Amino acid sequence: MKYQKQLDKLKSGNMSRSDIARLKTNAEALVAKGDEDARVVLEAINGSTPSDGYILFMGFCPNADFNQREDIEWKREGTCRLDYPTNKSQIGRWTTICPGDLIVLKKRETFGKTMKLYGHGRVKKIAYDDDIRYFEMDWSAQEQVIEVPLMACNATVDIKSMETVEAEMPEAFWNWLNSAA
Repeated sequence: MKYQKQLDKLKSGNMSRSDIARLKTNAEALVAKGDEDARVVLEAINGSTPSDGYILFMGFCPNADFNQREDIEWKREGTCRLDYPTNKSQIGRWTTICPGDLIVLKKRETFGKTMKLYGHGRVKKIAYDDDIRYFEMDWSAQEQVIEVPLMACNATVDIKSMETVEAEMPEAFWNWLNSAA
């Protein structure tokens, strides 16, 4: 295979998020020039886990209306979607999520103080419907809802590094994250 070295690097799990993004840009340029073998690299990127993980605190109620909650459907389908993008910065954050990243479903509870968490799962693969990016998910069966200090901003898509979450979240969060249903 022409790009076996790149495929092996992707498979190793040792590439950073920025290295994978750079590889994707290069592979897209090669495909645009007619190099169809580079499509294999693009397909492999959609399932590649970077070495630097993120936690995405994801809102799931359009217009903050709990009656419109989308998490139940996502869990049933094994997906996570951003069907109502609100601004370019959120879309930009959405596009940085990779396989292996953890998604925690959040809803702000007490303004400026707390949020409730309604589930979590890992991104298995990046997928597309009519060029709309979504995630194939491995959702936890854990259904306990907990209230924790507000860490996420008001954005639907709020990404944190693992180091930031480790420094700021209480033990109850970690117990919830690691408990079974």
